[in-house]
Amino acid sequence: MELSRKKVRKGIILSVSVSIIAIIAVILYTQDDITLEIFTQIDIRYLLLAIYVTFMFWFIKSLKLRLLVISMGGKVSLSKMFNIYLASAFVAHITPSSSGGLPFIIYFIHREGLPLGKSIAITVLDNIFKLLFYLIAPPLLLVAWGEYLNMGPMISKLFYLALIIVVVFILAVIVLIFNTQWAISLINWIINFTFIKNFFAQDKLEKFKGYIEKEVKYFNKGLEILSTNKKDLFLVIFYTILYWIFYLLLPPILLKGLGINVKLFPVVLAQLVFNFIQPIIPTPGGSGGAELSIAYLFKFMVPGYILGIFVALWRFFIFYLSLIIGGILFIKIVKGTGFLAKD
Repeated sequence: MELSRKKVRKGIILSVSVSIIAIIAVILYTQDDITLEIFTQIDIRYLLLAIYVTFMFWFIKSLKLRLLVISMGGKVSLSKMFNIYLASAFVAHITPSSSGGLPFIIYFIHREGLPLGKSIAITVLDNIFKLLFYLIAPPLLLVAWGEYLNMGPMISKLFYLALIIVVVFILAVIVLIFNTQWAISLINWIINFTFIKNFFAQDKLEKFKGYIEKEVKYFNKGLEILSTNKKDLFLVIFYTILYWIFYLLLPPILLKGLGINVKLFPVVLAQLVFNFIQPIIPTPGGSGGAELSIAYLFKFMVPGYILGIFVALWRFFIFYLSLIIGGILFIKIVKGTGFLAKD
């Protein structure tokens, strides 16, 4: 994967400008005479707690990724993994549908000496555990507390579309995991297309085929290693749950700082629904759609006069903080690697 400086600049400008416009729109639509007064009375203790919680889910995610690297036979320090993860968050924030984050992690884990197939296996496993959490938690919470959300037809359609995509992805990965030959057959089928053969030389296609077959075997070997290591498998599941506990605590903490008491489970459900649909929002980092979606999901739980402030604070911790810190680490990590192409 390669980004140019021009694409990075364009991504930053687009994601930040769309996000700011959406936040301003929510604030203007929901503001009241006491909105500014509420903003000036935010309890600073809860903002500090929000910073701590944000750092913790960054840290736990880095712990999990490092554990997966070590389980696959690789070596990486926790500080290096933390830097790679936050830099990948920056890339995700500036690429459409947050699509650039995973390739970035794969690229820089591979640079740490791990075969590409195992590097891919790490990110796939990480996402499988996340998606399994999505498949289990939201439906159960929707049954119990769905009436608090009143998602509406548009959010509901996006939610079920995302659910279908998740199920198809998991089924496809399971098939490829348990049948390496199918994966290799799929590669052969793709490279035998006429337009592929016309575009690439035959020797290059054969070289590519051999390379991919080798990486598919590395991928499956990595999964086999983790599945037989019960301790690491348990820790990966534990870190996944712990990550989501800290992540889902952020909005209740921010609302408490604004003097609003809300029921915990509906707030958790609203976030899960949002995270479910965010990847299909086509703008860089989901900007615009993220702010409007979270405003819509929380409008039934948060007073209107405070909704815009809440959305702005939430977006700062979820998006802008990792955009700024991740951007600094991105510059540090890619320097001298050739990852960032010249314009």
